[in-house]
Amino acid sequence: MTINILLQGLDENDFTGNGSLTAQTMKNLTEQFEIVWDSTFFDVSVGELAIAAIVMLFFLLVRRFFARVIISRLRRMVEKTKTKLDDQILDALQQPLMFLILIIGLSFVVQWIPFNENSENILVKILKSMIAFTIFWTGFRLIDPISIFFDKFLAKIAGPVANEVKGYLLKILKIFLIGSGIVAVLAQWGIDPWPYFAGIGVLSLPFAFAAKDSVSNIFGGIKLILVDQVFKVGDWIEAPSIGHGTVEKVTLSTVRIRKFSKSIMTVPNGIIANEPITNWSRMSNRRIKMDLGLSFATTSDQFQAILSRIRTYIADDDRVDHEVTEMTHITEFQESSIAINLYYFTKTTDWVKWRDIMEEHMLAFLAIIEQEGWSLAFPTRTIHIEGEVFSAPTPTTGAD
Repeated sequence: MTINILLQGLDENDFTGNGSLTAQTMKNLTEQFEIVWDSTFFDVSVGELAIAAIVMLFFLLVRRFFARVIISRLRRMVEKTKTKLDDQILDALQQPLMFLILIIGLSFVVQWIPFNENSENILVKILKSMIAFTIFWTGFRLIDPISIFFDKFLAKIAGPVANEVKGYLLKILKIFLIGSGIVAVLAQWGIDPWPYFAGIGVLSLPFAFAAKDSVSNIFGGIKLILVDQVFKVGDWIEAPSIGHGTVEKVTLSTVRIRKFSKSIMTVPNGIIANEPITNWSRMSNRRIKMDLGLSFATTSDQFQAILSRIRTYIADDDRVDHEVTEMTHITEFQESSIAINLYYFTKTTDWVKWRDIMEEHMLAFLAIIEQEGWSLAFPTRTIHIEGEVFSAPTPTTGAD
């Protein structure tokens, strides 16, 4: 189109015999060029559009220079450091910074070229939208590298599920930034997004209802792990839904239990969070409780001697915690024996060591009883029959 406009004022008389342009021809060509330069396209002159294109081309070259020179030098600098954090931050900022150069170029175009009011308003809205997009885009890209600063804090409050909690928090923060960015961009165009979000919220109700169990499990995990801190990986616990077992893995939604039978049980947190839980691994001591039954023929002096020796034996054992309850008493007349009840605690909570102590003590108590001339009673029952005693009849021989 431009070539046609330029050629409209030219005819065959404007050329010399050898095909070169005359002075008049150059004048006509200049006039035609000015006409084309001043012609408008959507109320913007061709000359203004050409200047705008040149400005944007210049900033594209600046962008290329920035990527090849500035970014390359910065990358060589950060590669010399010991940490990888600065490399990750530079990677996150590279694309937004390069996009920012284009925004600067567009801002120069808007400020320098006198567009008509409607075109200028549109360009200003586009410019503001690009700025809002860049801000939230930069934040979105920086979330992952800077999240390392919160690792120690999350490990302290979340323990074994720190990485999972971090993943959930990062996803929530990214969704928040995406939503905020959309709102910010739409606001530049005078669009109120909240009615649309309200509609999305209504449509999401069925999905929320379907996911209520998953949400319950997550909140149950938060209650168990972060708030109450009921157990941790490696603890021996007891609960109605699982019986006895060792915690092998904890997530925000489930707990994996290694049963004593070596089988695996996975329980949703929403279930176990509402049950009474006994954490046996947090015992301060381990209890020994047993009854020794001696026969009714044992005299009181013999009982006193046996009790004294048992008490002395327990008191002399350093593996027994003497700072807590320690009792050795005759407690009950049973059907076939008199019971000596032993109740005390070991210092160790290790199951195997506790069983070794238990076995050693039982053998020692048996030896004490045997040395006193008695043994443990066994269940017996004596039956007394009242009434006449009949003699067996004398057998008779038959008659001859």
